Amino acid sequence: MNDMEEIIFQLITYSGAARSSVFEAMSAASEGDFEKSKELMEEARKELLSSHKIQTNLIQKEAGGDKTEVNLLLVHAQDHLMTSILARDLIEKMIEMEEKIKDLESKIVT
Repeated sequence: MNDMEEIIFQLITYSGAARSSVFEAMSAASEGDFEKSKELMEEARKELLSSHKIQTNLIQKEAGGDKTEVNLLLVHAQDHLMTSILARDLIEKMIEMEEKIKDLESKIVT
């Protein structure tokens, strides 16, 4: 495995772990465990930060004249990262809605 492949697999690994954490966070929120949900979202934030640092490094190298060969594996890694970021953004809002729903349900008199 060459250096670029290793970098690509790091991107895939970090972003995949982040995506898994955000979906686990949504499940925890659905069950009313908002503390666990927040912990999982923090894990995802750290994983995405690691991915973003790798991506930024690649962009800086490219800007400095060190051309990066774009191949299907790199495109796949970028796709993983972008879908993980999107999942995080959407699930953050879904968790907020879940908290509001739980709060409203607790106020309903039966």
